[in-house]
Amino acid sequence: MGATGGRGPVGAREGSTPDSAAGLTYPRPTEPTSILLRLAYDGSDFHGWARQPAHPAGPAQRTVQGELEAALSRLCRAPVAVRGASRTDAGVHALGQLAAFERPVPIPVVGVVRALDRLLPPDLAVTAAWEQGPAPVDPRFGNGGKHYRYRVRTAAAAAPMQARYEWQLRERLDLAAMREAAAALVGSHDFAAFRSSACQARSTTRTLFAVDVVGTDALVDVHVHGTAFLHNMVRIIAGSLVEIGLGRRDHAWLAGLLRDGDRRRAGPTAPAAGLLLVEVLWPGAPARR
Repeated sequence: MGATGGRGPVGAREGSTPDSAAGLTYPRPTEPTSILLRLAYDGSDFHGWARQPAHPAGPAQRTVQGELEAALSRLCRAPVAVRGASRTDAGVHALGQLAAFERPVPIPVVGVVRALDRLLPPDLAVTAAWEQGPAPVDPRFGNGGKHYRYRVRTAAAAAPMQARYEWQLRERLDLAAMREAAAALVGSHDFAAFRSSACQARSTTRTLFAVDVVGTDALVDVHVHGTAFLHNMVRIIAGSLVEIGLGRRDHAWLAGLLRDGDRRRAGPTAPAAGLLLVEVLWPGAPARR
């Protein structure tokens, strides 16, 4: 779906649904709309984004989608299904995930945000919400691209308080060599060598706008900007760049992976903990705070 028809972020006047808590009145939307939510979460204790079926021996595994749908269904007193822009894996974090849903009851956007602040667990939060039409809006297809960051700790000393959010490699990396190799990834390429064996995408061609390597003596961040991504693509890119940073491979090897598409020749899949979905771009979305 396209990204036209947005009604603005929380706080904008919507039109005659009352919000008794705020003492305001909102007119009902004149056309069916979806609500878009920007989500932040610590992925450490989630089994990824996608809801999981109940297990015969016990409850379903805990997921971001499952927790969000449970909270919205409790709020609306009716089943609510949400659609996410990115199916993040177990242990992967987000600052700017997008999700969309349709209200079974006419609750104003500001009321949804206030209620979810109370209903969601501490490791999952809604940081912005706005209306978007016409419904149903699917954030997988209407977005303007995604920005991921992969973080590696290169300092010799461990940092236990950050272990959930970094790959604690604790070895120095050659940033200049990593940057030289990363330049080959920018543009439209066949990234078959950079996807997991479980990836079901029909096409392995993807477009990256930028791959930036920045760092200090303690931390190295790999920022990847692109339109869409294959399963584990950013983590394999990060793992491959680390191989180059350690001096085990060179930039010609990375460029060769784009030509031959052989996953077996690529670097390791970097640990999930270091990956953060920074932002899913959406035209007209409120600025991320």
